[in-house]
Amino acid sequence: MSRPGITYHDVANAAQQLAAQGKNPTIDGVRSLTGTGSSTTIAQHLKEWKYKQDHTRLLCLKENLPEEIVLTMKGLWERVVNQAEEKVAAIKQDFEQSIADLNDQSTKLQESNMHWQQEFQQMKKERDEVIHEKLASEQLLVNAKIEIATLTEKLVALEQQSQEKQTRIGELHQQNQQIQDNLEHYRAASLEQRMADKQRYEQQQNQLEKTIQQIKQELTQAHQEKLVSQRQCHQVTFENENLKVQFAQLNVQHELIAARLAESLNELAMKTQDQQHWQTQCHTLQTKYDEQNQTLVNLKTHHAILLQQSETFKSELNELREQNKLIAHEKWILGQEKAQLYGQLKQLESCV
Repeated sequence: MSRPGITYHDVANAAQQLAAQGKNPTIDGVRSLTGTGSSTTIAQHLKEWKYKQDHTRLLCLKENLPEEIVLTMKGLWERVVNQAEEKVAAIKQDFEQSIADLNDQSTKLQESNMHWQQEFQQMKKERDEVIHEKLASEQLLVNAKIEIATLTEKLVALEQQSQEKQTRIGELHQQNQQIQDNLEHYRAASLEQRMADKQRYEQQQNQLEKTIQQIKQELTQAHQEKLVSQRQCHQVTFENENLKVQFAQLNVQHELIAARLAESLNELAMKTQDQQHWQTQCHTLQTKYDEQNQTLVNLKTHHAILLQQSETFKSELNELREQNKLIAHEKWILGQEKAQLYGQLKQLESCV
């Protein structure tokens, strides 16, 4: 609920207090006492209060009454009026709430009425259908009586037909039993095939996961070997730099240590061969790493193909389920025909 605005009674009380203090009632003064209210609202109420004050003074002069008594009576009257207005507002609010509740109840009753009308229309429709079915049944009963009269004249021929129908019923029994046997066999075969497909898929999935895990391990090992080779290459490069420094120093001291220079050159050649060897191993490891990456890509492709085959198996399984539904529907139709034949047989037996 929104907060109510400032009332005339609030403005009048504040203006009366300011006047009693010997101050001129203004908009700001009234707002400082009430703590609320817009300037426009306060100005309207203050204007009305001043007009009533002037009217009160004229009344006091005219009737020769003390202004304090008139103001006191006026204050009491305004208080009574304000209390009455508050009670009226409360009653009005309760009345509006009651109206809202009644409207909600009316809406619910209308919805309930519509629901009952729909049920009534449905029951009326069902009653009409029952009457129609009753009339059709009566017509069928009349037709049946006519047919019974006709069948009575052809009793001898019907006995032979009854024997043939009995033979036909036996054949239908055999066909029904054969269909049931075939259906059970088909269900068992379908279940066995689904279990085999599921087991094969799980085996392939497990094998694929093991292969992926093994490849990851090999990739990790190859990466570690590559890091080792790189460290060794850096070490060889560092040693090569050191040898170059030593070679520069040996060039300066060539005249003094010629023999040592030759030995150092031999060592440098051996280090260069080692470096070439490590570079060759690094290249070999990089090639192996690329091949394993390609193998991993191929395995992912094979995994996607297996997932596609799984979706195909699911589609085939749904088709088998639809075929099972069709077979069950055909079985139900055969059961209905069987029931009709039994009914005709019982009718023929009752006629005999």
